[in-house]
Amino acid sequence: MSTQDRIETKARDGWHDPATGRAPRSNGTGTGGGTRSGGDRLPRPPGRRRPGLAVIAVLLIVLGAAVAGLLALRIDERVPVLVARHDISIGHQITASDLSVARMASEGVEVIQADRASDVIGRYASQTIDSGRLLDSGMINTSGLLTAGRAAVGIALKPGRFPAGGLKTGDVVQIVQSVDGAGKVLVPEAIVGAVVDPSDNAFGSGGGDTTVLTVMVSPQLSPDVAAAATDGELSLVLLRRGDPAGGG
Repeated sequence: MSTQDRIETKARDGWHDPATGRAPRSNGTGTGGGTRSGGDRLPRPPGRRRPGLAVIAVLLIVLGAAVAGLLALRIDERVPVLVARHDISIGHQITASDLSVARMASEGVEVIQADRASDVIGRYASQTIDSGRLLDSGMINTSGLLTAGRAAVGIALKPGRFPAGGLKTGDVVQIVQSVDGAGKVLVPEAIVGAVVDPSDNAFGSGGGDTTVLTVMVSPQLSPDVAAAATDGELSLVLLRRGDPAGGG
């Protein structure tokens, strides 16, 4: 047995060097030191971090919060405004039953807020207003169709003396008088102010199949129109629908 083998044998048996008090160190060539133990291995390097992804995630969160805030502010800016509950004809005097309320953002849009309904009720439509349309001050006026320079004349007409499709407030018509089978234009352009259909069963409807209309004409022509209406000589020719400008 060599000297090195004897030293390693004594170390395994608990022998200590009397000079140092410690067991002799192995040079790694013997049976006790062939390989490095598991505890002596180097630690594995940590995984690579990606700070760019973290920055993008933060930006997305901030952007989402900003969009949500803007939407909330936009909703808060909606105000109740007036809209037409149904179709409103030109010249019609507006009542509460003609109005409804909707909520919308009024910024940049000319509308009438719901708390101003009393300013609208009792006034007249200056144009045809479709159902659901937002109301603005340009659609209403205080005088209706009976303005300065116009006179209102009532006419009772039998079927065949006006278009089969009927007439409505604001229509522009020509008033023709029939004399001895010949037609004479009494008023080149007049405005229909109101129409009472016999099916309404309302006072002034004329009864039977007679339709009563009010037409706006010039004061100079109103006597001739009223006289011809009494004799049942008038017919109305439709020129155009719902035009607020009219002659007579």
